[in-house]
Amino acid sequence: MSYTEQDVREGRRLMDAGRGNRLVIGDKLLSVTVSGGDGVFDRYCDEISLNPRTARDYRHTARMCTPPVRQLVAGSGVHVSYSVLREGARLAPSGKPYDEGYRTLRGMLKEAGESGASRISVAQYQRALGTGPALQDLLDPAGETSVSQYLGALLQDNPAERDKILRDLVEEDADFRDAVKRAMDDKRRRDRENRIDCPGEKPSKAQALARDLVRLRDQAVALMNRYPRAVSFTDEQRAACEEALGTVEILAMWVKVRLGRETAAAGAERAEARDLVAV
Repeated sequence: MSYTEQDVREGRRLMDAGRGNRLVIGDKLLSVTVSGGDGVFDRYCDEISLNPRTARDYRHTARMCTPPVRQLVAGSGVHVSYSVLREGARLAPSGKPYDEGYRTLRGMLKEAGESGASRISVAQYQRALGTGPALQDLLDPAGETSVSQYLGALLQDNPAERDKILRDLVEEDADFRDAVKRAMDDKRRRDRENRIDCPGEKPSKAQALARDLVRLRDQAVALMNRYPRAVSFTDEQRAACEEALGTVEILAMWVKVRLGRETAAAGAERAEARDLVAV
């Protein structure tokens, strides 16, 4: 074993303090497992209650993000999240980091300083590196990132650039129609295998709403597949489309509000349960 009880206590302290500075946790993982193999690493992760896969991510990013890079970021006055640093450190199929030495990030920091930008978002960085999710990946129900997750990240990272990124995503993807069709076919197969409603039972309101939203999602994807990318509207047609768009946006907010209430209620119940246990 290449770590001590003091290392375990320090690791637990870092975990208890939160994962806000994941680079610090990564540094600790580098220091305590430097001479041990995977078995030592996994045992240490178990002792501090950290998933080994996540820990390897922390460790790798900390290794790639060298002290000079950290000093550059800290002195730039531009906010760069751990997620951005992790994106640059990720290994490409060639085996090298997507942003070796963070050369692209260095250039973006310089541009941000000159333009007065306060942060570099993950979406901006992915576009610069060419590592952003492809449209077919977002539309694939089995993909790692859903459309809603990607849109939420764009809205949080850089609201002003969100529409431009989405426009580029749709217009630059030459395989758009084929990707949509494949996503729809996969979704239908998955729906048949794992239905939302319970067979033989009257669906609850929650089941019915989830079912209807899934169907609406399928209709939306079919609509994108049905029409060409370039369409000429009359003034009346454009007004009708804009009105429909407004209703869709209200619907999206309506769903988010209800999901938020469910999440908040579940959180309150968990907190109440913890209080009862503590008593």
